[in-house]
Amino acid sequence: MKNLNNSLSAGAAPGYRLGPLEFATGISGRNAWTYLYVCMAIMPVISFLSFSQPYVLSEVIGLPVEKHGQITGLLTTMQEIVVLLLVSFAGGLSDRIGRRPIYAAGTLIAGAGFAIYGLANSVSDLFVGRFIYAIGLSCVGVMIAVTAADYPAESSRGKLAGTGGVLNGLGIGLATALFAGLPALFKAQGLSSADAGRYMLFFLAGLSVVTAVIMQAGLKGGTPTGTRSRISLRRVLQIGIQQGRENPRLLVCYAGSFISRADLTLVATFVSLWLQRVARDEGLDGPAALAKAGLMFALIQGSSLLWAPVAGTLLDRFNRLACVVGALFLGAAGYTLLGLQDHPFSPMGYAGCVLVGIGQMSVILSVTALLGQETPVNVRGSVIGLAGFCGGVGILATSFAGGFLFDYWRISGPILLVGAANLAAFAFALLIWLRNGRPLRISSTEARSSTTIGLGDH
Repeated sequence: MKNLNNSLSAGAAPGYRLGPLEFATGISGRNAWTYLYVCMAIMPVISFLSFSQPYVLSEVIGLPVEKHGQITGLLTTMQEIVVLLLVSFAGGLSDRIGRRPIYAAGTLIAGAGFAIYGLANSVSDLFVGRFIYAIGLSCVGVMIAVTAADYPAESSRGKLAGTGGVLNGLGIGLATALFAGLPALFKAQGLSSADAGRYMLFFLAGLSVVTAVIMQAGLKGGTPTGTRSRISLRRVLQIGIQQGRENPRLLVCYAGSFISRADLTLVATFVSLWLQRVARDEGLDGPAALAKAGLMFALIQGSSLLWAPVAGTLLDRFNRLACVVGALFLGAAGYTLLGLQDHPFSPMGYAGCVLVGIGQMSVILSVTALLGQETPVNVRGSVIGLAGFCGGVGILATSFAGGFLFDYWRISGPILLVGAANLAAFAFALLIWLRNGRPLRISSTEARSSTTIGLGDH
């Protein structure tokens, strides 16, 4: 398959500049500011349902705590099966019709999932809500990665990824530090614990609707090439698969996506479940346990937030494949340290949370930057959709195994599992980096982000 240098920037308006950040050609100020808002606002949409799961099971549904691990694993497994079936389709479709309609529609559908959760009276109702939510998440998850690849100029790919990481961290911190406190606030107004949880979920549904409207109004329409592909979706997806086979660095991105998506779900689900179980064992009630776990979760995200600008700067100076290698090593160290703690509310537990936050953010940003650098623009959605598929496999594997490890081995078992997965991906990335000649400094000649590939039948 022949790669051709394109001239996408010819005749197009220069990209918007915001201080040291340079956006891609054709991105206006409205597009840029909307993108930055979405980086923050979308994170509660994709993370809070999993984080609030223990509270919903205990206080809204009334499920005994000894059944939480298995039910949580089954719900997350079902979610990821749906994502696996749809994520490549969503990515490939975005190369044909554009990013904006898929992003906004996915956010609306995820909001409907929150609303159904808020109306749930049984575990069966939760499965219905989680199924609807998963459909939205399959669109939202891949569009987060695709827009992160579309919006920066190549020279600012790391810095904009770091800025997005800060905003992601603020969004997750907002969800855990503020939204996690909503049940206690509502309960203080005289509501029951169950109704307080329902109002919390309705609030998140409303946030999803508002964010979808802002996306539709402010994100850039159309496709990055300015034309709509007329080839079949099946052909686009075949080309995306072939790109992965031809480029070992994309294989590293797929492995990193497997890890980074699993990391996010594990922190939102099983770390939350573990911390709330420990807090309950210390005699706290449901809202208080959720709040205490939220503070630890906020420590992880706060570390991610503070580290993101540093990581972004490094990604514009050092070879991005080398950065992925280092990021995976940090992730392995952080999850292993945290998972070995019998008492997480301790200095070593806090240190583990900090290292988890740094490692998690490093993996997400370095994989995002390397994906954007290595992917031809006219099949970017398809390639990143395949990366999302790998992420779904990672979540499916860790969630299914993690639920049983939580129930039948040790409650920090899922954390140790992801630490081992980070270590395995680190070994693979290190091997590819060594085969690439151990480059340390970034080279502008490596980037494939401004190229297109032929889409005809071969």
